[in-house]
Amino acid sequence: MMNASRYSVRAIALLVATFALSMSLPSLAVAQESSAADISNDTSDKSGTNPVNFQRDFRIYNEYSWLNTAGDGHQNVLTTEYRQALFDGEWQFRIRAPLITSLSADINDDGSNDINEDGLGDVNFRLLKKPWFKGRHAIAIAMEFFLNTASEDALGSGTTTLGPQIFYAYFFGKNPIPIPGYRGGGLFAPGLQYRFSIDEDRGRSDTDAIAIDINYLAMSEDKTRWLFVNPQILSDRENDQDYAFFDIEFGWMMAKWNPELKGQSFYIRPTFTIGADRPTDYGIELGYKWVGW
Repeated sequence: MMNASRYSVRAIALLVATFALSMSLPSLAVAQESSAADISNDTSDKSGTNPVNFQRDFRIYNEYSWLNTAGDGHQNVLTTEYRQALFDGEWQFRIRAPLITSLSADINDDGSNDINEDGLGDVNFRLLKKPWFKGRHAIAIAMEFFLNTASEDALGSGTTTLGPQIFYAYFFGKNPIPIPGYRGGGLFAPGLQYRFSIDEDRGRSDTDAIAIDINYLAMSEDKTRWLFVNPQILSDRENDQDYAFFDIEFGWMMAKWNPELKGQSFYIRPTFTIGADRPTDYGIELGYKWVGW
């Protein structure tokens, strides 16, 4: 197990490198094409699905998951999220606070719950910057902080973790995949994140993981509906575990039915998990967004 001082040196180096990269490309941003500004900073887009469109954003969503345990197991998480553009829209701040309202698991398949907890999970926040965009292409970099705030051991990782991240985004004016009802604009945005802990509770494992995040968005032509596909691959190098999530989000703008609800939307997001090491089997998420208020 690596000691905390070694992690701290790595953390400082990554923070410095991320900040230096974000500040080293201002000339590219100034020389951007107008079409890039129109696409990535389009404030008329209220879907909340574009990772490089920085607007003020409030979300609340509930995810119910069936756990991959020998016996019965489930988890219900209610998450509150807030995003805020900073420094004339060049940066974005995001904070997430998960409340685990129920976590029950029969690990040994003996008919009794070995885990039965509820409470606050690990709060995390992220700083995201879009240092480069040109035409229909953009790059964003971020640093995510996972705090050791869980009220019970079973509800969190027991670590304080950092996660440097990079996104590439390509915007298209018309969906190249012929999906009926979703032939409007959209984007393809793969991302890569490395997560490592800088401090751990006694007896808890380090965090050392790589996450690959792929985002594919297809809008309806009238921009009132969207289809968002989000495969995620996680490689936990500390525990030698690999698994993948596959999410499909169906969203609707509420202003379609009531103009007073501009910027507000709701969505349904089924989730499927693949791999022998998966923590869950499948789940369903219901959410509400209010973007650009």
